[in-house]
Amino acid sequence: MANSSTGINALTNIPLLGINLGSHANARQIVPGEAGTHYFWPTRDTITLWVKQRGVRLIRFPFEVQRAINLTNEGLPGQGASLDTTFVSKWKELLGWIRADSNGEAKIIPDPHHYMRLMRYETANGKMTGRLLPANEAGNQGNRWKATEPVLINDSNSISGAAWTAIHLANFHQKLVQSCDDPMVLGWGLGNEPYERTDIASATDYITKDGMKTLYINTMNTVLKYLRNSSSKPVFICGLHYASARSWADYSADLQSQIVDPAKAIVWEVHGYGDVDNSSSGTYAGDNTKIAANVFTDTVFGPMFTYASNNKMAMYIGEVGIPGTDAGRTALKNLLEKMKVEKVPATLWITGPGSDTEKMSLERSDQAATVTMVTPYFAQRLSHWNYSAS
Repeated sequence: MANSSTGINALTNIPLLGINLGSHANARQIVPGEAGTHYFWPTRDTITLWVKQRGVRLIRFPFEVQRAINLTNEGLPGQGASLDTTFVSKWKELLGWIRADSNGEAKIIPDPHHYMRLMRYETANGKMTGRLLPANEAGNQGNRWKATEPVLINDSNSISGAAWTAIHLANFHQKLVQSCDDPMVLGWGLGNEPYERTDIASATDYITKDGMKTLYINTMNTVLKYLRNSSSKPVFICGLHYASARSWADYSADLQSQIVDPAKAIVWEVHGYGDVDNSSSGTYAGDNTKIAANVFTDTVFGPMFTYASNNKMAMYIGEVGIPGTDAGRTALKNLLEKMKVEKVPATLWITGPGSDTEKMSLERSDQAATVTMVTPYFAQRLSHWNYSAS
């Protein structure tokens, strides 16, 4: 079994509910992009509001890998590249603000938001096209940013032969620990929402369901082997098919037996949303006044609570969110109460500068009632993770 109670039992007094501070991972197709235009670092006011005034003590920080490491002329991370000095400096500044506003009590999960993919500069016939994006595709900065295409983190993502593979991702994680660890870091996210792509066989990131499973298992095992030379903290590993909670048994059942952590401290991360069309996509395109009160407790996460308990898996809801409707709030409140019983923490999607274009953003004016509802839950604690010696 890929995890045991030993490593997870070290985690006690865990915040029940927190937030995704997600603005750094915006517009990942612009490589590397410009802070304040394509993505945002949290501001001092953001941290004051959420951490000091609203009492948040659990933060997932999605960040774009290609903004955290130096890049090659293909737009890919360099095989032996150093971390970007601006990223490290901004990260430490962010930690300082959070420490000051939480008295060092906050817990942070850095999340490299890569989907098992990178963005390479656009190619055609095995060569880079050099095409520049027009203003309407580049945050009103036309002819400055190169067009990109998604490629998998594997041994064939480079046209020059300098591929960025599992071993390079492992080296990146080691450097992240060396430069960015802190007592407030609860553990290390190992990558967001891996997914298969089979709609277009010629796509630069084409991969089947079984192909992604094999790639992901092998990559996670490589990362863990090397990461454990630098850190014994828990790791947060997403399920396949976009970390889907409702699809775990169909897509991710093999992960627990085949991903091996030398430190025996894996927390299995799931995501889920309550769309009325049952897609759990998070687009919430339908009539959001009709979100079912039990959609999270029974349909989206309910089966996963049972699965995790039966298989002795430490479970974490990395992303869940709602549009600003009374029906959505009722469904979310029911989930929060269920989480207390199941001893499973969660981080809400989404907060941070520039996030208010998303229906789920807690920065929006139509989410004021949601913020009022969830704020008392930020102060609540779990004695231990769901899979733990009681």
